[in-house]
Amino acid sequence: MRLEKKYSIGEFAKLTGITERTLRHYDQIGLLKPSEYTEHGHRKYNNQSLAELQKILVLKFLDLSLEDISEYLKQPEQDFSKTLVSQAKMLEEKQKQIEKVLQAIAHVQSTIAGLEAVDQDSLLVLIHALKNEEARKSWINEHADDSVYNKLHSYTAQLDTDKDMAKWTSKMKRFIQEGKAPNDPEVLQHTEAMVSMMKDEVELLLDDEAKNELVNNEGCFAEPNPYLFPSAFNQEEEKFMEKVIEELISRKITIKRQDNEKS
Repeated sequence: MRLEKKYSIGEFAKLTGITERTLRHYDQIGLLKPSEYTEHGHRKYNNQSLAELQKILVLKFLDLSLEDISEYLKQPEQDFSKTLVSQAKMLEEKQKQIEKVLQAIAHVQSTIAGLEAVDQDSLLVLIHALKNEEARKSWINEHADDSVYNKLHSYTAQLDTDKDMAKWTSKMKRFIQEGKAPNDPEVLQHTEAMVSMMKDEVELLLDDEAKNELVNNEGCFAEPNPYLFPSAFNQEEEKFMEKVIEELISRKITIKRQDNEKS
């Protein structure tokens, strides 16, 4: 006959490799109650406690939540093989999710490789774009042919995951943090460099009809879904960028007027 042995919480923790803190938590949520409490309120565990903990740890190994484990232990008559089937399906879905996350991390690491410190918000927007890639593509496919503006947006949306955009955004945020003014030559030069790069690449995608539509400000524009296409800039930074663009346009108008006057 096997003698019933009692363990203090410290002995039970050492025997099972489970921390005392975890055992106290299991007790508090009713998952694993001690076999008894001493008159001074100390927890005591026995061999039955070992058997119960073994079940808990096996179910935890199978990635069941503590809540699910608790429900399962209340219904010991249920078919465990069915639990294994449903748990296998859930883990397969989780595996797909983990693979997707790993791919996103690898893409981000590749994007920022060799760059100086990249702004945290820019990284989060990049990860958000990758996380919602299918939904973003769906929106773009739905609206890209509406007008030239949407064609442009369908292209520029792809820049969210581009190394040049991550680099440009981080540097612009640094200018803002340093307190530079919208008309600061360095800010304007940085902005114009990105505008020029985008213009050179986008123009290759536009036929003569689309270019005329753009010049004449024709066609509708579907405002992009703000959840699928968030900005890496906060509200204050967006206002700063508006002033930068206004300054660039104003300077170009001035230069064009001066050139006309000379000719």
